[in-house]
Amino acid sequence: MSERHAVIPRTMCFIFHGDSILFMKGSEQKEWAGKYDPIGGHIEQGEDVLDSALREIEEESGLRPSNASVRGVIHVTNFFKKNIMLFIVTAESDVAEVVHGEEGTLEWIPQNKLDELNTFDDVKPILEKVVALEPHQILTGSITFDDENIPQTIQLNTREA
Repeated sequence: MSERHAVIPRTMCFIFHGDSILFMKGSEQKEWAGKYDPIGGHIEQGEDVLDSALREIEEESGLRPSNASVRGVIHVTNFFKKNIMLFIVTAESDVAEVVHGEEGTLEWIPQNKLDELNTFDDVKPILEKVVALEPHQILTGSITFDDENIPQTIQLNTREA
């Protein structure tokens, strides 16, 4: 019998403040130094997905956003040689002031400036789909990366929740 495919559960959190979205520019200590990525991280053993997202948001930014919700699940293969089950979370923050940590510098990026941002190639397509979701919809999909962390396939589907 072949070995089962194992994944690491993670969150990717799009936090909105007005027309801007919070991104972290990776510090020199990160695998992704200099790139912008949404806040997120590993889901700890036994931890609820949404509780994990809220914990990561508070740890990395100091924010305690309102109305956080899980808006998608994406199966990611071979990202930095890891397989991930990525839970997409959105939230709104009434507060713009953030606390910067060791992981990187936080910046509120206006949505009309996202094209100028140095992100991983999957972030913008995911965000475009998430922003277009109706309240009764969820995003599902799969993304496969090559050994240089460039997506070879991005399949994103809008589905009824």
